[in-house]
Amino acid sequence: MTSARTSSPVRPWPWWRRHKLVSALLVVAVVAGGLAWWRPWERCGAGMSAAGGQCVGLSLDGTPFSSDEVMLDLQRRIDAQNAEITGDDFITVVLLNNMTPVPGSDSAALLNVHHGVMGAIAAQHRANTEAVVGKAPPVKLLLANYGPGARWQSEAVDEILAHREEQRIVAVIGLGQSLVETRAAASALSKAKIAVISALASADNMNRDPGTEEFIERFHRITPPNVDAANAAVSYLRERDRGKVMLVRDDSTSDIYARTLGDAFQQAYRAGFGHDVPSEQVFTSPSEPPKGVDRATYLQPQFAPIYTQICLVKPDVVYFAGRGADLKAFLGAVGQRGACGMPKIDVLTSDDASSLLGGPLPEMPGIKADVYYTSVATADMWERTDQTDNRKNYRAFAEAFAELDLDDDLRDGYAMAHHDALLLAVGTARVVPNVQENIKEVADWIDNTYGCDNPLPGATGKIAFTADSHGNPVAKPLPIMRLEPSGEIEQVDVASPTGASFEFSCH
Repeated sequence: MTSARTSSPVRPWPWWRRHKLVSALLVVAVVAGGLAWWRPWERCGAGMSAAGGQCVGLSLDGTPFSSDEVMLDLQRRIDAQNAEITGDDFITVVLLNNMTPVPGSDSAALLNVHHGVMGAIAAQHRANTEAVVGKAPPVKLLLANYGPGARWQSEAVDEILAHREEQRIVAVIGLGQSLVETRAAASALSKAKIAVISALASADNMNRDPGTEEFIERFHRITPPNVDAANAAVSYLRERDRGKVMLVRDDSTSDIYARTLGDAFQQAYRAGFGHDVPSEQVFTSPSEPPKGVDRATYLQPQFAPIYTQICLVKPDVVYFAGRGADLKAFLGAVGQRGACGMPKIDVLTSDDASSLLGGPLPEMPGIKADVYYTSVATADMWERTDQTDNRKNYRAFAEAFAELDLDDDLRDGYAMAHHDALLLAVGTARVVPNVQENIKEVADWIDNTYGCDNPLPGATGKIAFTADSHGNPVAKPLPIMRLEPSGEIEQVDVASPTGASFEFSCH
């Protein structure tokens, strides 16, 4: 979206034509001032501070996090929706994420970040104009940035806590990646009695305190954990009798998404097939590549010997337990080598592969690959099922999204998951008596508000929690997607983590 611009009328022979030297100096000053304005880290707004070339913290006045025009437009939209709420009768939800991913070195994709914010905007609009999760009080939305790799999570958390009373912050949503730092942020917010609702972080231990490994009391998430994604993947493989699998896993100590995904797949495969994964290969992704080296180049030497093992083992399927950005590097490394008697391989992975959506996959002249992944959600995922309630709930979200003239690409599931995270927070807050004076109570009411008898009518499907699910949604189905070489995707199935019918049930 771009905003309309106005300009002054053209006048003949202006003052500057008669005073060239002075005007040249003025132009230099104006340009320098303009460049400074477009370097927002030189003038971070209220609630934010400069760090690593961007603004981190809680954006209280809509000052941009970086020069990203799309994010700036989304911030304007949020400001406009917040401005419609007058008086003291309101609550606030904060979306905390890496709002400034760095292409080439960061494993997060800016497009996915945009979609997450769009989903929260749609949910705020629906919560304030429809009775989808109650009617009052109205909700404001604020954005917070902890930067690439969540390196500045403590600064963002401190700002959220500093302004929780004046802004009536009842919940923090987002926390888009499963990292040690995002887990620390979730734990710190929970200890301060703020509800934490991750839209997409799926690491199995994301709901545990990084120091004590005890469950985080006030943590919930919309996406199923990696163990559910792995079980759904194994269920899909068993249905197709594809048991000869090679596991290619990232053993990074900082990326808990990749590490727990590899562990979860091993366990799910053993339970489903009765024996260990036939072959396993390991690589190590960087938390931050060396200066002057992009992420893909750093990983190429590690993927070369894995290709050799693929040629020797000739698996039916390669299960890739790693980030989407690293999957792209892996495909590039494998595809540039010879076919070695294998004209094609199938690659199966998990939801982070959606970060590749919209851009072409690497050229693979040597060996072709069909790429599949278990997604958090995708557009129209219920259309080919008998899930009438889920279809109705998704369509209501999609209509609201379209009416707001947001990006129309809902296939990666990011907008849907963030929409559901905000509705979960608001719906819970609205049942807390006198919530404006009891904002610390919201975090402890989620399980009882949206239990098995009253699931949230989410765009990603019905969402419910139990006291012993530790913030994980119960029995949530996952769509199986095929990622085309062009970056287009197609849904091929819906898989249940239990292997049974994907009708919602807490049993």
